[in-house]
This record gives sequence, C-alpha cells and structure tokens, in this order.
Amino acid sequence: MNSVVRCLLGSALFLAVSPLLAESDKTPGTGFFKVEFSPLELLGEQGAADAADILRSDDNLGWQIYVPDSYDAERPAGVVVYVSPSPRGGPPRIWKQPLEEKNLIWIGANNSGNRVAVGKRIFLAMLAPKVLANDYVLDANRIYVAGFSGGGKTASRVSSARPETFRGAIYIAGAAAWGTSTPPPKLAIVKQNYHVFLTGTDDFNERLTRRVYESYKAAGVENCELIVVKRLGHELPGRSVFVRAIEYLDSRPRIL
Repeated sequence: MNSVVRCLLGSALFLAVSPLLAESDKTPGTGFFKVEFSPLELLGEQGAADAADILRSDDNLGWQIYVPDSYDAERPAGVVVYVSPSPRGGPPRIWKQPLEEKNLIWIGANNSGNRVAVGKRIFLAMLAPKVLANDYVLDANRIYVAGFSGGGKTASRVSSARPETFRGAIYIAGAAAWGTSTPPPKLAIVKQNYHVFLTGTDDFNERLTRRVYESYKAAGVENCELIVVKRLGHELPGRSVFVRAIEYLDSRPRIL
C-alpha cells in the first residue's frame, strides 16, 4: 500500500459509516445500474487534490450497483463492496436473490481489475460506502468487503486497513497475509470482525487461501470461517455457498 493511500486512510474521506446516512425523504433507485463521477464531483476540490497521486483529474470513476427491489429506508440495508479481478464490478445474476433476501446492496468499481494498481483498487473499494451514502440508508454493522482471486487479495488489504468500516469480509480464491512480523496496526479491531475464506478443491489458489486463513488464526483472529467447496475450481461459488458466507458474517454481534 503506497504512502498516499496510508495518508488518505486518516482523512475525512473515510470516516466510518454511521447508521443513518441518507435523508428519509429520498427515493433512490433499485435494481441494476451504474454511477459515474469525476474525482472532483465525488471528493470535492481538496479531496481530489489529496488523491492526485492515485486519481487523475480526468478519471471517470464508475461503480456497478444492485439495490434490492424491496429496499426500504426504514430498514437500513447492508452492503457488499466487491473487488473484481476483471473490469466489471457487477454481481453474478445467481446472487441476486440472496442479496434481495438478505437486504444487501451490492457495489463494485468498474475498471478496477487485476491490471489496475493495487493502491487505486483499495482506494475505490474504500470509497464505495461513501458513494452509496449519498442516497441510501445503510446499516453500519453490515458493511462487508468481498473479492475474487486478485480481488480477494485486495479485499483482504481493505478489511485490515479499515476494519472500523468493513465489519466482515469474504475472500474468494485469493487472500493476502500480513507477513510473520507485520500484522495490521488495527489488529484489535480486525479481531472483532468476521472473515470468510472461500475456495474449492479444484482451485489452484486453495493452498494460498488455506495458508492465509491459518495466518489469521495464528495472529489471534478467531472469527474466521474456512469454506472449501468440493470440485469448485478457480471460480465464483453458487448461490447456497454465497448465502452460507453471508450468514456467517451476519452472525457477528451488533455494535451499538
């Protein structure tokens, strides 16, 4: 993680999401759609200047979003912030129903795949709750980050850097360890959160995923679930496995 990202982590751009973030009279959209902003539009003049080493002034920052049709501002929604290995950040169609059933909004940055600098990918994932907070009422206890393959490695960096915002995480077929002597500075908060390590018996990253899971446990992070799906390769799992992962994250005690 570069020094600019470290500096921005402490800025007002990434204040923890509060339980009520939107005005009650807003009627935002539901279903699948995308939003786009320039750095100036999203961050303001000072924020855009602070992020100049990560974002160009002419960058077009875009996210794909799915909001359940049943969204209700009186029932704050959880969020899955997704880091994709590909240029598109949208959810698999087969996960639409679980998102609906679990009252979860999905948001994933576009043009944030494995070929993009990891600092920018981290930054865009951290901005995602801010993007939604302009229009939606969010449940601060259910802000989760997830990622697949290289996106899983990025998601693990996001969750350890901002554990006060991202209260749970799903690392699918990829995760990054902290190293033997450099656990994250916010390890005490990381330990309060829930983490799912998800892989398959036919996934070439199975050993890596298991190894990082063990490194979390060795660091005293007890709230970890390892899910290994039989005959699953290097791919996203089906609906039932996704539901199992979400239910584990949702089992975390709420913080008032």
